[in-house]
Amino acid sequence: MKKLISIVLSILLIGSFLTACSTPNGGTEPTPAPAASAAPSAQQPEETTPAEPLEIVLWHTLTDHHQAALDAIIADFNASQTQYIVVAEQQPYSEWSAKLLQSVSTGTGPDFATMFPSDAINYMTDGYLYDMTTLVNDPEIGIPDLKEQTASGLYSEITQWGNDSVYLIPVLYGSEVLFYNKTMFDALGLSEPKTWTELEACAKAIYENYGIAGFGTDSITDSYQGWITQAGSSYIDVENNKMSVDRDIAIEKLNWFANGVKEGYFRLVGEDYYFSNPFGSQAVGMYVGAAAGIDYVYAAIPEGEGHFEVAACPIPQEGPNKYISSWGTTYVCFSKDEAHARGVLAFLKYMTQKDTLIEWATAFGSAPARKEAITDPAYATYAETNIAAKALIAEYDYIGYLPSVPGAAVVRTEIDKMVQSVALGLSDAESAFDNFIAACDAALNDN
Repeated sequence: MKKLISIVLSILLIGSFLTACSTPNGGTEPTPAPAASAAPSAQQPEETTPAEPLEIVLWHTLTDHHQAALDAIIADFNASQTQYIVVAEQQPYSEWSAKLLQSVSTGTGPDFATMFPSDAINYMTDGYLYDMTTLVNDPEIGIPDLKEQTASGLYSEITQWGNDSVYLIPVLYGSEVLFYNKTMFDALGLSEPKTWTELEACAKAIYENYGIAGFGTDSITDSYQGWITQAGSSYIDVENNKMSVDRDIAIEKLNWFANGVKEGYFRLVGEDYYFSNPFGSQAVGMYVGAAAGIDYVYAAIPEGEGHFEVAACPIPQEGPNKYISSWGTTYVCFSKDEAHARGVLAFLKYMTQKDTLIEWATAFGSAPARKEAITDPAYATYAETNIAAKALIAEYDYIGYLPSVPGAAVVRTEIDKMVQSVALGLSDAESAFDNFIAACDAALNDN
């Protein structure tokens, strides 16, 4: 009897167990292993739904063939992997600064964009930029050879805030070059100027023979910074938040340029904004402009009547310091989260691999920021056919930088005001310089 009761109970228990494990429609599922019931989807790939790629937004101001080249690289990157999708959004250049700041400060801005160090410091101070150091140095996902592959001057510029922190990632090395009307130079027996004294002599010869200004510069701010730096002046005293420009050098260079404008052999760019069009119409004989602007130079030179041959050479050097402005294309990542920062880095790593970088540099008329690309035969061949790129490579070792601290952007604005006021006869050099120092010191101390 006891044995029968035990058998009956066993049957009832088994039946209860099967009922509990049956599906609503009466089917019976196999008992899952405990680990499988709580395991992440990675242990059951056949049941995992692929995650949507994370959208990474890039803002830029590029147009025409530059925009087309960027779009092509983005399309190739998006097709190369499934984790991220980069979306490029073109913004009007005239609205760039205000729109970017407003969007980033309200959390509606892009994930990354290009930015100069003098602007980046303000975003950095306000906590809007992502410190990419750890990601960049990661041996698997990063760009651990960034320092070795970047020109020393450019690397010093992007890590100038201490601890080798990387907030900016360089892609292109850019700077100014000197474009000149070779047809005029040949007719007058002039050689490309190696010094500013030689440039002044060429400008006077052009003015005397053709009645046009011999020289101008797209950015009087950058040119003036270059003149005083080459001459041996310091710039900003970072420790004490004040200007440290040598007064004698500053005033000498002010008068040197202003006198040329007043006498007609130099000129300001004025409402033209860039000198490519005045140069193309032979309203000026030579000018300092971005190497990347070579296509605009060619476009401004007419065919047929009025056509002339253009040439380009490195920026003249005169003084104890060799120096050219750093106009490299550097990208910053805005502080959203690590996932987006990883996406930004993934794209920039793709963009800076040698073949892609050479493709981008040639499309942009600039030079690659990485040494392995700039020395590659493919880029060297291209540079031989591009007068601006060839000049840019020749001055590669002269690239320098000036301190980017809170208030540095104001200093640049004040330089422009100072030089123009003297060149236009609105102020003497001494008074303009004193006003410049006062305004800059106030801006540097206000941060």
